[in-house]
Amino acid sequence: MKKLFLLSIFSLFTYSCIQVYGLTNDYGKLPEEQKSLISPLESFENLENGKIYTLNSNQLKEELKKHPKSLVYVFTNGCTSKYCLPMNVYISYAEANDYQLFLVMNGYGRLNETLDQEAEVPYFAIDNEFYSVTNRSKYFRYFENELMDLPKETKHKEYPGNLFFFENGEFQNVSIELPKNLASNQ
Repeated sequence: MKKLFLLSIFSLFTYSCIQVYGLTNDYGKLPEEQKSLISPLESFENLENGKIYTLNSNQLKEELKKHPKSLVYVFTNGCTSKYCLPMNVYISYAEANDYQLFLVMNGYGRLNETLDQEAEVPYFAIDNEFYSVTNRSKYFRYFENELMDLPKETKHKEYPGNLFFFENGEFQNVSIELPKNLASNQ
């Protein structure tokens, strides 16, 4: 009985130390210092580098119309895939190819891994409340589908990618990696 009690205590302790990320936007897991960096987007004017502005696809699409060429990178903080490059690679690519860049987080888990890169840009995050959904995979699918002018409920057989290219606000294509023929500083 004593062993069972100790095993129960150990299991409870171990379970309480593990944090699962990615089921929701993970805002509740952030320390107050990081929460203070996040605010709803009111305007694209006077954005501060290092701050995070929540937005929805409608707001972003209106802003995209103001730029001849735009690149929207929707990413997961702390991603270790070969398709998730450091922020400076996307920034350099956008600058070298005359794209207005929008870096959009799909949640806040492992936020420090993005902030530690100290990129001199404002960040954006998908406003899941706009979509009335807490499930991350669902609201970020809605957001991406709307960027591509698809019905938000559309389900894809294969993941189309997270790099969205626009010209004068018109969706051109989506890719899982930067085009090699135009990529620079990689």
